[in-house]
Amino acid sequence: MSAHVIPQDREPLDPKLANIVYHDWEADSYDEKWSISYDDRCVEYAVGRFAKALGGTPRHFEMVLEVGAGTGFFLLNVAQAGYIGQAFATDISEQMVKTCVANGRRLGIDVIGEACEAESLPFPDNSFDLVMGHAFIHHVPDLETAFSEFHRVLKPGGRLIIAGEPTLLGDAIASHFKRLTRLGIKAAAATLGRERVLATAHHAPEDAEAAALEAHVDLHIFTPVELERLALGCNFTEVETFTEELTANWFGWVTRTAEAMLAEGIVPDGYRLVAYRIWKSLFWLDNAVLTRLLPKDIFYNAILTAVRPLR
Repeated sequence: MSAHVIPQDREPLDPKLANIVYHDWEADSYDEKWSISYDDRCVEYAVGRFAKALGGTPRHFEMVLEVGAGTGFFLLNVAQAGYIGQAFATDISEQMVKTCVANGRRLGIDVIGEACEAESLPFPDNSFDLVMGHAFIHHVPDLETAFSEFHRVLKPGGRLIIAGEPTLLGDAIASHFKRLTRLGIKAAAATLGRERVLATAHHAPEDAEAAALEAHVDLHIFTPVELERLALGCNFTEVETFTEELTANWFGWVTRTAEAMLAEGIVPDGYRLVAYRIWKSLFWLDNAVLTRLLPKDIFYNAILTAVRPLR
């Protein structure tokens, strides 16, 4: 089984090199760009995804590896809640690994970091009680090899948790909200003046080249069933997926798109706090009500959980 491959509208690039260059460039600004923090807000969110993968009740794992860890959002926030013993982090981007380790040091969490490919993890067999990841496998070229590596480095009975993967249908719906937001802001700019409405991006030539790679780093998109088949095909058991975020995701993408496009000063002070409260209310609506009424494929974020069998 292969996931849906996202078409690229430019000359094809080596996907691993594109991911390294782009994410190295993003490392210093990534947390700010995605409103990532290591306070109660993000601890609550990360632990919520972690708990959902474990049947609703989080528990402690001693030896934990996050693959594609980025700046450490998932690993460090779950660790702050006390559910991780020794933390290891890998990413194809060396700068992301360095940022993750530095974030951990600032939080008092010792992270052992290693820059490497998900398809070739530099750890012995049977090393970890938990392998986890957040919003990264859509960047990985060889999914079957990567999942085989997750299986190899897990101890028998060890758990795999992958959260934050966009779903095929959920992402398609979200793209309409992003496009409508862009069109609305461009219409306002045409009426009121581009200088008054639109933000101006200033990139040095080398930064502009790295930023342009964003179109090349997303390689796959999945249905929940395809995620399950990936795990089953690599001999995992107890495989299950959950999906979440519908109206909250629509609101979130409208907000992020507007914040990225609008000139400084248009978004009022305090808006982010108001937006977060609106998002949180919609998130509750999605989880408490809409997940009971609507098919799982329509929701934006998928969580995969699986176990390496004892034999």
